[in-house]
Amino acid sequence: MAVITNVKRRSLLAVFAVAPAWVNAATQGNESERNTTPLPTLKYTDSVVTDSSTLRTIGVRIRLPAEKKSAGLILYTPGLGGGLSSGRAWCETWQSAGWIVVTLSHPVTNDSVWDTKHHDFQTNLNHALAPEQYGLRVKDCSCVLTHFLSHPDFKSYIDPARIGIAGHSFGALTVQTITGQSLGNRDLRDPRIRAAIAFSPGAVSLERARAMSSVFIPFFSITGDQDQFVTFRQGKQSMRLGMTLDKRLMIHAQLPPGRKQLLIMANADHMTFAGEPVDPDRYSRDVKLPASAEYAQWTRISEMTNAFWKYYLPDLREPEQFSQSTYQKILSSYQSDGDQLRFD
Repeated sequence: MAVITNVKRRSLLAVFAVAPAWVNAATQGNESERNTTPLPTLKYTDSVVTDSSTLRTIGVRIRLPAEKKSAGLILYTPGLGGGLSSGRAWCETWQSAGWIVVTLSHPVTNDSVWDTKHHDFQTNLNHALAPEQYGLRVKDCSCVLTHFLSHPDFKSYIDPARIGIAGHSFGALTVQTITGQSLGNRDLRDPRIRAAIAFSPGAVSLERARAMSSVFIPFFSITGDQDQFVTFRQGKQSMRLGMTLDKRLMIHAQLPPGRKQLLIMANADHMTFAGEPVDPDRYSRDVKLPASAEYAQWTRISEMTNAFWKYYLPDLREPEQFSQSTYQKILSSYQSDGDQLRFD
């Protein structure tokens, strides 16, 4: 059972009536976020969902489309150290396109790793990387999905045939598991999810990658030509995490053919796919681009992923749907020099 708190029913319904125009940054979001982020901000509501089976309280950022009508739902699961603002560039694009988008803040592995009031940074990271966190993050996603599909303010608006999930880094590993990659001998697949996007996916071994052969839904793997390692640091403490690019590419290679695709973006490193500006004192970067260039990368990713959702999770009420050739042409039109895009 999932329980939502800290938000009034009226406030949730009111968001449906808000026009999709960009709002003044001074009225939305966190002060530090407004000062560092070049993106406009759409309206959202923050709340929590409590999973009574795990006793975890999961933060959620709820982005609703402007029009009050049946819509698909996309869950977004951030990387290690990421919070509710993670993936903002594409989450706002999806919201503007008419999707309900719910970003999760997973306990222990979220931005609480930077809070050293009770434990030092190294200890926080060790707790976040404990083996049990992998399965708990997947359970978070299924709990939140159950909550929104049954909540009286949302269930009449969500089309259960149009459920997608996306995530970056640790979030990509979460996506891999919830869509069918076994975790040890456990299958944590959630069959309600119909399509998936993994930003910086990966596997520590070929054996782990081969478990992707049991993922049968449309799957879009997105990585960069410099997407390998990143150093997490606070003060004098640091930890180098990640994997080589060839291990990231194994995920696409081991997926069943037919509905899989891969983007290797040129001049993109691991934190390119955070989808928001990151603090250089916290995360290392292997590619250093002007903010305008990184914003352009986010824009292209946002449009490609939005087309992915529209093609694989179509609104059947719309008179026109993408053909496969049209869909592939749309994605190809957003390629930049050096990008590699594959449909297999």
